[in-house]
Amino acid sequence: MLIEQLSRNFMPNTQTQDTHSQDIQSTDLRAPECGATHGRVQLTGCSQDIALWIWENLVPSSGRADTLQGEVIRAIELLAWEAQNNGNLNWDKEFDRLVDFLREVFTSSGSVIAATMNEEDKLSAAEDLHRLSHFLLPTELDSRVYIEELPYVKEDLYDRLTEHLIGYCRQAPELIYR
Repeated sequence: MLIEQLSRNFMPNTQTQDTHSQDIQSTDLRAPECGATHGRVQLTGCSQDIALWIWENLVPSSGRADTLQGEVIRAIELLAWEAQNNGNLNWDKEFDRLVDFLREVFTSSGSVIAATMNEEDKLSAAEDLHRLSHFLLPTELDSRVYIEELPYVKEDLYDRLTEHLIGYCRQAPELIYR
């Protein structure tokens, strides 16, 4: 639901592979421990409202976001879009880098977001990110069809990752510039 609402405004540029790679490659893979803060995440409304505010205000139409909060939503959305709309057929090392970025953000001891999460939530995020990056393409499956081996397309996993970000924003709404 949350990702679906955000996706309405998300139309990745699919004109060329070079554009696709350039947009994804621009992700700085280091999750900053701290950064300059100017402004705050708007915390009015439910989690969906907050995520939508982050998407609309902190994620540019192309390239990486200037804030950690915007970049996390952007990475989650790129992964969701690729799985749900393309079946991960365009998956390449750049998507692996997005997963690595999110893994660092949600599980690294040096991450400001991970510092606000309990161990259960960190484990949940790690498991979700593992599931996102371990799949068989539909073209690689033989006659045995195991749903758990296909790219993950359900909303729940992407919503959980987004909820971890929202939980952080509720505790520390100041923007972290990259």
